[in-house]
Amino acid sequence: MSRLRARGRQAERRSPEGRARLQRAIALWDRILLGEPSCYRRALLEISLDAGAAEEQLYMGLRIPGGPRSGHAWLGSAAPAERYDVLLDM
Repeated sequence: MSRLRARGRQAERRSPEGRARLQRAIALWDRILLGEPSCYRRALLEISLDAGAAEEQLYMGLRIPGGPRSGHAWLGSAAPAERYDVLLDM
């Protein structure tokens, strides 16, 4: 994680509109090229490509009892509306 954040701090700091474009491009790349979409992978990629994202907290929310699709990862600026039983921040 520290290497990704270091790379991101050297990247461009995008405007909110630029950040939204980056997020759409990452989502498309994640969905098309890598098969099963992964919110964690998208968040890590955004951290490594944007200086603002590199400074944000990474959160992981998990639901008990677990299993497929029982969690979500997001950056501080994109908090989901859903509630989780366990919340980790990195």
